[in-house]
Formats: sequence, structure tokens, C-alpha cells
Amino acid sequence: MPEELTTQARLEQLREMIASARSMPMSASCVVNRAEVLRAIDDIAGNLPGELAEARGVIEEQRSQYEAGRAQADRIVAEAHQHALQQAGHSAQVRVAEEQAAKIVEDARAEADALKREVDVFIDSRMAGFESVLAKTSSQVRMARKRLAERNGEEAEEERRPRATELPQLD
Repeated sequence: MPEELTTQARLEQLREMIASARSMPMSASCVVNRAEVLRAIDDIAGNLPGELAEARGVIEEQRSQYEAGRAQADRIVAEAHQHALQQAGHSAQVRVAEEQAAKIVEDARAEADALKREVDVFIDSRMAGFESVLAKTSSQVRMARKRLAERNGEEAEEERRPRATELPQLD
């Protein structure tokens, strides 16, 4: 069973398809099979939501781990509080228990905050990767369309109409 290709690998295949296309004599233009290129683009577009869903799954897993850590921290705090109440008869023991409870709470909060930062960094890196893939795809498609327009003696489409300044948001 062949391994599922990532969006990055599919984009690399599309790039190779265009890079290895037959050149037009005495021109920087090339001939590409329109159906093949469109099929490759549709394949990329069709698989991108799956990869985004996978990233969301990873985010949910991290969130779940964060919540489990938070619940564990709350349980530890409650246990420490209960322990402190049991030792209330001895003032020195109460003071020690309160200090330990405070340390446990502080450690648990620090651990939860560190886990949250890790999740944020991970999410940011995945989103940066997707942004990069989308930017490369957009650039390659724009360049291919410009070359096609130039080959046909037409004004490039991006010169005929204003270009969108933002990519649409994916949910």
C-alpha cells in the first residue's frame, strides 16, 4: 500500500511537472498538460482539509493533555489542602503543609503554563507551514498563468484585474 503523500510532496510533484514540461523553442515558455496540472492542483486542494483536520486533532490532543494536567494540578491542590487541614492541630506542621501546598500549586501552574506555551508554539509552527505551502502554491499558479498569458500574447490576468490582497480564511 503506497504511503499517503503530504501536501508538500504533492506541491513538489506539481513543481516538477511544470519544471520538466517541454520548452517552446526560443522562449522561456513551456507546454504543460492542462488536465494533468489541474488534476494535480485539485488533488492538493482536496487533501489540504485532511491535513488541517489532522492538525486540529493534534491541537485537540494537546488541549486534552493540558486539561488533564490542569485537573491533576487541581486534585493535587485539593489533596494538599485536605492534608493541611488534618495537620491543623500542630502549628508547625500546618505552616509546613501550607508551604508545600503553595509550592505544589505554583509548580502545577508553571507546568500548565509551560504546556500551554508548547501547544501554542506547535500550533504556530503548523500554521506557518500551511501558510508557506499556500504562498508557494499561489506563487507557482500565478507564475504559470502569467507564462500562459504571455505565450498567447495576452496581457497577464493579474495586470487586467486587481489581485486579491488576502487569502481566504480556512475553517
